[in-house]
Amino acid sequence: MTIASQLMTLEDFLNYDDGTDTRYELEDGELLVMPTESDRNIRIASFLQLGIPF
Repeated sequence: MTIASQLMTLEDFLNYDDGTDTRYELEDGELLVMPTESDRNIRIASFLQLGIPF
């Protein structure tokens, strides 16, 4: 999902704040909403943090 209708510079992106906790990424000048982490990714990260082999 693209948010901005005009291309952003890196400086614009670093200064961008829409007042929400939504995370964005800048790709080819376009501001894109980052999807939330999947349950699988969260479980893998938890295992890695605890040092549990999976």
